[in-house]
Amino acid sequence: MSCPAKTAITDSELNQTYMNKDKPGILPSSSPSSSDREGDGMLKSTTVKALVGSLKNSGVIPTPNPKGNPEEFMIKQQELLRNIESEYCFYEARYKYALEQLFKNINIGYMNNTGDVQTAIQSSLASTQALNRKLNDLTQIINGITEDMLASTNSLEAETKALDKKMKEQKKKLDAQNQIITSNQAVTELNKQMVKFTEQKAKYSNNLLGLYSFLNVVALGLLIYVYKSARE
Repeated sequence: MSCPAKTAITDSELNQTYMNKDKPGILPSSSPSSSDREGDGMLKSTTVKALVGSLKNSGVIPTPNPKGNPEEFMIKQQELLRNIESEYCFYEARYKYALEQLFKNINIGYMNNTGDVQTAIQSSLASTQALNRKLNDLTQIINGITEDMLASTNSLEAETKALDKKMKEQKKKLDAQNQIITSNQAVTELNKQMVKFTEQKAKYSNNLLGLYSFLNVVALGLLIYVYKSARE
């Protein structure tokens, strides 16, 4: 899965819901409740199966018809994979932007720790947490879909296996980020990393890389953006 390197997002777009030709994506319109989640916030396997089943029943996920046209079924599968990629990139772009704003506000707070700045930090942290959860939910549902597709048909096997592998890798990274940004010490831990930047400004680049290693952020474009912003 390859998302655009740079997508312009604004604050007003952070809470937008993905729509494809006036149709919702595969992510539920309302976030699953705590009873549908494990202790770490991840969706239960039974929840994922139920969501995949619902998507199949509604026709979002195509099902093979022994009497149908195989080519038509393959076209529907290809369309589903394209829509999945589009939806994932939609929320990933907003997640990257939320992270940018979080870093920006933490950096401002270190230099000028006012009430307004702290409010901005908490607001951007809440947005980051919400979007991280959406991406985590989305990757789990995508995993469920690809596993179901692989079990039901051999067509597009290479594409679905590649997507399944990519989503499992993304899930691990998003889960690691989730543990950081949802902890009680989220701002403190991030602030510690920002302090390191001011201690060695001559090595700003290396410190930024250290921060991103700490967060396990996957977006190289975001790293470049923060680096340039810090030098302005």
